[in-house]
Amino acid sequence: MEGKTMYLTCRVKRLMAVSLAAYVVSCPSAHTASATPSILNIPKADSPSSVQDLTTLTGAFDESLLNSPRAAHLRAQLGISKAAFAQALTLPNPSFFFLEDTAQRARQIGASVPIEGPWKIAFRLLLAKQQVRLADLEIQNNLWQLRATVRRAYLDVVMAKETVETLDTLMTLSKELEKTARKRFEADDVAAYDVERASLAGMQAEADYRQSLKRLEQSRQRLTVIMGKDYRKPVDVNHLPTFQLRAANDEMLPDFSKELPSLDSLVADGLKNRIDLKAVEQRMVVNTASMRNTVGNIIPNTQLNIGSSYSGNPPEGPPTKGMFVGVTQEVPVFNFQQGDIARLKATYIQFKREAASMKNVISEEVIAAYQQLSAARERLQLFQEKILPTSERVANMAKRGYEFGQNDITSTIAAQQANVQTRVNYLDAVRTYQQSLTDLEQAIGHPL
Repeated sequence: MEGKTMYLTCRVKRLMAVSLAAYVVSCPSAHTASATPSILNIPKADSPSSVQDLTTLTGAFDESLLNSPRAAHLRAQLGISKAAFAQALTLPNPSFFFLEDTAQRARQIGASVPIEGPWKIAFRLLLAKQQVRLADLEIQNNLWQLRATVRRAYLDVVMAKETVETLDTLMTLSKELEKTARKRFEADDVAAYDVERASLAGMQAEADYRQSLKRLEQSRQRLTVIMGKDYRKPVDVNHLPTFQLRAANDEMLPDFSKELPSLDSLVADGLKNRIDLKAVEQRMVVNTASMRNTVGNIIPNTQLNIGSSYSGNPPEGPPTKGMFVGVTQEVPVFNFQQGDIARLKATYIQFKREAASMKNVISEEVIAAYQQLSAARERLQLFQEKILPTSERVANMAKRGYEFGQNDITSTIAAQQANVQTRVNYLDAVRTYQQSLTDLEQAIGHPL
């Protein structure tokens, strides 16, 4: 009778183990979903108002460009550059003179009016126009750099938020494991070591969780300040979508149904659209306009002198009154703008070399960013399709196995920590992808 009872007991345990394995394989993330939202972004049950308050990446871009003091500071520079038009229309001032000769009892009162050639005004206006275009390109380039700063700050918030969720999951699982170990200890199934080991793992997870909360607060406040808002009311961002929904439209993850553009087309885009390259080319245009203006200034302005004269003691006859008209013309014999002309010629050559150098740098940056982005996409796809599901199954099987006495506490904790580390590695892969995407966008000069 006792042998039959032992046989039935072993049979029941084997059936339970088989059922457990089948359950874990068929529902790899069910337990995790019931415990707490994980880094894989099982969405929280947010209220409609809280969902509406979440800031998207596009929204962060828009608000930063509209409300950030940094953007306002950059845009204000355009007004300064437009003052060049007023300066170009400025004419030289006339001068007034008075001459009193007591010996001859003669007096002259008149004005000296500089006459500027109309070509000089035209050349100054053309130069001012090109300078304003250059200032506009420099403002665009600085705003483009601000966009990259916003993207990186937004990415920091997303990563910090997901890290908090990951460590919160680990802390919850550690506490559940401690409860299981305590129950088994009270039933004299395991030693006190299991309880202490599980408790230590829980305390370590809680310490990491509290530190991650501080990092999240810091990153949220930083993004809030960059967007031009009050840091005491920090913005919040969306979670990453679950890896099961990887095909959904999301700003932080790639769409694997679409291929990356070819490297040749991206290099061509970079050479065509990079704002800093356009700025260098515009400096060459400004240099050419400055050369025209300098050549136009070789001929000095003519001075027209006009006024009235009075002579009270002429050699013969009574006092006389009259008008006088004179012209003064400076002759460009020693100064014909040769210094400025030589400087502008050398500067033009330097700008040409700078443009060629920048094209070489752009090609190198596009190639490097493209290869990094391609590798990051492949790594993310591998995580989403294979690594994350497998890690979830292993962690769940280890937890269930410990509950049924099939695993020891050390291997169970190791499996949970390995699962969390896998999620952290997934976040690193997302960060690498976003940084590579930012680098590629900066390299080609427009969003992808």
